[in-house]
Amino acid sequence: MEIITERVKTGDGVEAFLARPKDQKAPAVLVHFEIFGVNGHIQDVCRRIASEGYVALAPDYYWRLETRIAPYSDVQAAFALASTLKDEEVLSDVGSCLQHLAAQPFVQAGGIATLGFCMGGRLSFLTAARYSKEISAAISFYGGGLAGENRRAGQTLNPMDEAAKVRSPVLLFYGELDQHITANYVDQFTGRLKELSKGFQSYVYRGAGHGFFCNDRGSYNAEAAGDAWKKALEFLDTNLKGAQAAVR
Repeated sequence: MEIITERVKTGDGVEAFLARPKDQKAPAVLVHFEIFGVNGHIQDVCRRIASEGYVALAPDYYWRLETRIAPYSDVQAAFALASTLKDEEVLSDVGSCLQHLAAQPFVQAGGIATLGFCMGGRLSFLTAARYSKEISAAISFYGGGLAGENRRAGQTLNPMDEAAKVRSPVLLFYGELDQHITANYVDQFTGRLKELSKGFQSYVYRGAGHGFFCNDRGSYNAEAAGDAWKKALEFLDTNLKGAQAAVR
């Protein structure tokens, strides 16, 4: 399958990286980055999603800044970038991106998925809560802050409080050895979803740490990443392609 990639800008000025199959309409997936920005890894994730028959759009929430990417070797710089973000501003950017996708002739109507890593995993869930009518599936890879823990100044929303608004099924991935998202936080968040009778699946990978999906990081765990990717694709197929096929 031939893939087209390009940098795009929404009508509100939000910049993003887009990857899509050439010459075909496809369901869309919104990809939320880690604190490091829309770097090579996130772009590669978009290409991989596009090669599976989806339109993948990764918004650059740092578009207002001069510096937009931090290397994995400089976590302090990455946190400095992340500290500039405000939930309401980011979710406004998300809305702009959803409108942009809906207006594209190559995007198949009928639902959009949201997927994110770490900080992006939290944003993926908040997107599903804020835009519940538009989002048909939500995926979070080691979403930091889902239980409301360790929020920065701009993170005014607590996903635990927003969870009632989510209508779509949710898929969660965690690493057993994650020092940031410990088992008690996982239990708090999944317990909240159970309390609300939300449809979700949660997987904790034994021996995997934070960032296990990213093959550019020392914490990469090929076995966990491979299994999570397979499950994510099955989830997308069921809730995007499968749902649209049922409608037709």
